[in-house]
Amino acid sequence: MQNTLDKVLRKYPKVAMYLCGHIHNFQHIRVPDSSIDYVVNSSASLSRKVKPIKGTLFCSPEPGFSVIAADKLHMIDKKGNVLYSVKRTK
Repeated sequence: MQNTLDKVLRKYPKVAMYLCGHIHNFQHIRVPDSSIDYVVNSSASLSRKVKPIKGTLFCSPEPGFSVIAADKLHMIDKKGNVLYSVKRTK
């Protein structure tokens, strides 16, 4: 699935990030040789363990939410602590 999605998204050079959720953990992955950031948002409950894969820049089983702006993304735990941030401009 991941390889297929990456191939489709690479056809559109303005794609900078692919955001998804409901996997119950945080992940930030950049596939080798790709400029696209894959971001998985946690959920506020029912966290699940997560193992890094090739290209993983960050992963965490903490429950929480993400704050996304046009050029920034913050992953925040349920207590309001920033777990991870990334700034991206294109």
